[in-house]
Amino acid sequence: MLNQSETKNSVMQQQQGVNDDNNAGVCVDNSTHPDTEVLNKNKKKPVFRFNLSDKMVDALLQFSKTHQFDDRHSYADAWNEWKNAPHISNMLAHEIERLQGMDYKGSAESIENKIFKSGRYYFRNKSFVKVPPKPRGKYVSVSKELICAMDEHIARGINNNNDNNDGQFPSPASSASSASSASSASSASPADLFNDFCKKCVGVLKTEIDRLVDLEEFSEDPSLIIPKIKKTYKNRAFQFLK
Repeated sequence: MLNQSETKNSVMQQQQGVNDDNNAGVCVDNSTHPDTEVLNKNKKKPVFRFNLSDKMVDALLQFSKTHQFDDRHSYADAWNEWKNAPHISNMLAHEIERLQGMDYKGSAESIENKIFKSGRYYFRNKSFVKVPPKPRGKYVSVSKELICAMDEHIARGINNNNDNNDGQFPSPASSASSASSASSASSASPADLFNDFCKKCVGVLKTEIDRLVDLEEFSEDPSLIIPKIKKTYKNRAFQFLK
């Protein structure tokens, strides 16, 4: 039998062997090499949208608004005079150099032409007056009675045409027609279903319309009632077929 000292040495040798085996399977990731990190850092990201500098935009905006109501020929004459001014000429040259330094694949002439068009067709007509957001009107829901009538009509149609429509909207005419007519109408649209609903549920529709007309939201324009009811019906139909 091995004594305590020999046992300890044996265990240490076994652990050393395991460590050697583990190290033999280690792979070196070249992506962490310092040279690779430098290359990745120096690699330029592609630019897909070349914007003018703030200084160029300010000058172009001021010129465009000054000549906002000039005709085409007067605007072009003013542009030629403006761009040849010493400070504007230097600004244009620096802007062209900056864009080409960003790998813009265009000549100096093409860049100048784009700047001209930006002023002529964009900045000249751009409005900087913020339009206040239109206040959202109060939401008015339809009655529970109408919702129940819609759901019952949709469910009845789906049950009657489940074997014919292959997951499409059910035929509104299936409950009162033969199997052949139901098959031909198996691709009925939500609008067709709503028309059938209007024919078969006149009472509940009339009650709901009378209720909505008395509300402030529809009193000035009752023509909004039918589109609202139709939209509600179509939404219910889509929920049934999810």
